[in-house]
Amino acid sequence: MGPLSAARPRRGWNMNWIRPPETVRRFTPHQLLQHWIAGALWVVLAGSALAAGSGVGGSRLHAAAGIAGLFLLGYHAIVLAAIGIRFDLPAESVAFLPWGREWSALRGRRGSRADDGKYSPAEKGDYLAILAWSCLAAASGILLRWPSFFGVPGASAYGWIRTAHAGFGAALTVHLIAIHLPRRWWNAPVDFRRAILTGSVSLREAEKRAGWVRDLVARGVLVPIPEATESAEDRESVEVREFLERGNRLAREGKFGEACDSYGQALRLLPDYSQARFNLSVALLRDGRMEEAREQLKIFLEKDPFNPMVERAREMLDGTGKGTM
Repeated sequence: MGPLSAARPRRGWNMNWIRPPETVRRFTPHQLLQHWIAGALWVVLAGSALAAGSGVGGSRLHAAAGIAGLFLLGYHAIVLAAIGIRFDLPAESVAFLPWGREWSALRGRRGSRADDGKYSPAEKGDYLAILAWSCLAAASGILLRWPSFFGVPGASAYGWIRTAHAGFGAALTVHLIAIHLPRRWWNAPVDFRRAILTGSVSLREAEKRAGWVRDLVARGVLVPIPEATESAEDRESVEVREFLERGNRLAREGKFGEACDSYGQALRLLPDYSQARFNLSVALLRDGRMEEAREQLKIFLEKDPFNPMVERAREMLDGTGKGTM
């Protein structure tokens, strides 16, 4: 096992990490590919619309790009639904859905704060607006492309739909130029600008959002160094950490039963190791052992009521009681 990370204070966190990564993933390569294809289609659609409006031509190119954009939008919707179902995302973690108090934050137009998750309310609102204008433009474009199939009553109605389609496209363009590009690119921290190309953000920037760090801890990307105690330092502290890391590795590989055994070994050596107990609860849930998971969650909450993962543990405990986890 390599040396532990050098201890340094974390913004908003009274702990350090075992072998912290330099960067954490913000966008997957698949998400980046969708983003750049959507950007290229928008450029083609905007350019061809201007060309057609000035009489230069471009109507066929605009229609072809619109159909491609329609397929991309449908594919994107399917992917979003699949991810939400597969990982059972809580509503507040959905990237395009401001939730609860985030709506008031949007009305106040505040930037990101320490208590934000992976995406700030402003970023969620931006994404939601892009999706909304894109869907409206796509729906009106479908009516224009196949008017007889959808029963458009006549030339007058067709003209109104065409005007609406142009308005939706213009609104999307204004939003992208006036809000999305300045706030997500020009005025964003350097690490977040690079994320559009690399998909990753430095850990130091990610640590400024407590909700994001909680998620990274829950997924085992960040492993807190347990509070040093005399017995742990004098006896089996290194072995305990090895069991924890082995359990995290097995859990990432989907071997939840074996992961439970490793976490159990860590707890036998250090019963007050809260991170091992929390990870054991998650592995038990994934392994379908609901009652054992509930027992471990209760012990976790009782022994470490001020742990940063307490809120998540309570949600998991409530979920097991309702049979939804």
